[in-house]
Amino acid sequence: MIAKFFLIAASMPMIAASVFAQAAVSSSTNTQGSSAPQISPTPPQNEGPAPRIPAIEELDQAFKQTSLGKAADEARLHAQWRELSNRIINDRDLVEARANAGKARTDLEKRQRLRAYYTLFYDRMRAQAGSQELKSYIDTHKTQHLALLAQNRVRPSPAPAATASPKPRPHLHPPEPPLPQ
Repeated sequence: MIAKFFLIAASMPMIAASVFAQAAVSSSTNTQGSSAPQISPTPPQNEGPAPRIPAIEELDQAFKQTSLGKAADEARLHAQWRELSNRIINDRDLVEARANAGKARTDLEKRQRLRAYYTLFYDRMRAQAGSQELKSYIDTHKTQHLALLAQNRVRPSPAPAATASPKPRPHLHPPEPPLPQ
């Protein structure tokens, strides 16, 4: 009961203050005492032609995505590339091509099969890419992957020449020294 009394006693000054504040605001806003008619400004008579509305192409250019910097653009493109890659990496024919490349018996055969796999993979990604910027990013990655398959430092073996077989040379051995007696 005492708690209720203190609660009511504490709220009384706040109620009185809000009533006086409302009275002060209402008296300060109505200074004329009577309602005068509102006069709206007259519109100008000679306004001229209406403003030009830009074409859709101009609006597209105005709202075109601006670059945030080279690193940010690279990160955005890489995220889009990764999303696209994750979407198509488990396609049945791509999985088969990747497994087929792993079953190759020779290094040359494996590189040829991987080249076919990467070509199929990146061509499919390029077909699903939305922007030209992403397509060029995909082409760059394709070029890098295919360049890894080239063996630039391996000297190609020369093709066998079509020549007549050489005559066998007689093997001349020096005479053996005599055995000691």
